[in-house]
Amino acid sequence: MQIYQETSSMMNTNTYIAVEGGSAIVVDPGDNACAETIKLQLDAFGARVTAILITHAHFDHIAGVARLKELYEGAKVYAHRESVEYIHGKKNLGKYMGVKVEPFEPDVLLEGGERLNIARLDIDVIYTPGHSKDGVCYIMKDEGKIFTGDTIFFKTYGRTDLFDGDLATLKNSAKKLFSLEGDYRLLPGHGEETTLDFERKNNPILCEDEN
Repeated sequence: MQIYQETSSMMNTNTYIAVEGGSAIVVDPGDNACAETIKLQLDAFGARVTAILITHAHFDHIAGVARLKELYEGAKVYAHRESVEYIHGKKNLGKYMGVKVEPFEPDVLLEGGERLNIARLDIDVIYTPGHSKDGVCYIMKDEGKIFTGDTIFFKTYGRTDLFDGDLATLKNSAKKLFSLEGDYRLLPGHGEETTLDFERKNNPILCEDEN
């Protein structure tokens, strides 16, 4: 499996493309331009998008989903069940930033705890709210990678002052990740990648005051 990273023009959101054979999984397509770039890349590889994974439904993580679905008929969108409210309402924050999010419907609604098998890859879903109510992380154990969305970043963590954000809840989500056995590469929604071992030792989230 090969993983490629694109950074969307909106909020410098990281979009990831995991390619396995002729199939690809896209995590958080941030805008339409990103969707078009993905198409150009995958055409060169002779691959097509099988699935679109959403870590949470803020505008800068979902604004390219509708276009990507147009480009790849049959590609399934996976999102937490709470994401539906964000996709179709003000909680995706798009209107506050002057960004129109083209509506779409997730094909598979997640609760957390699922194991997905997509493009011959096993992907575990862990529910990690706190930055938003619909946050999830996607774990590829065999590949040693976790797509963390806006839950954990390099030496920091997602903000909790937006709709449904809550620091205590985000701390519990971080604890879920930190309790996983072994080390993983963490591929966050913004900024540079890091590792689980490094964040266990250096991330300040568990020390933050909730008051």
